[in-house]
Amino acid sequence: MKRIGKYAVIVLLACVTSFSTGCLYLKNHPLGMESCAKDLEGDHYEVLGAAEGTSSSFTLLWVLPVTTRASYDDAINEAIRSQGADNLIDVTMWREKKVYAIGTVDVLHVKGKAIRYTAERK
Repeated sequence: MKRIGKYAVIVLLACVTSFSTGCLYLKNHPLGMESCAKDLEGDHYEVLGAAEGTSSSFTLLWVLPVTTRASYDDAINEAIRSQGADNLIDVTMWREKKVYAIGTVDVLHVKGKAIRYTAERK
């Protein structure tokens, strides 16, 4: 009987440990689409390729902010910097929320086409 109790305690501890470290809930939520991330400075540009940026935040016990909030501007700037670009066009945005036993991670994703402005051709 004692042996069964030891195994039960081990199994219980294993379940509690995996429950507290694993993701309990995951949700992706589309935020929208924009023709460009920032106002276009001109009509002449070259497309450099696909770019993606993220910004995230963590809230301890679902109410105590540990990091700053996820920022649209930070995600846009990361995507632009990743390609050495000036702006993004055809932008899509979505938010991902992961809930853990110890808190929540909120991630803002931005994806688009990176562009670089060129001199006007006459």
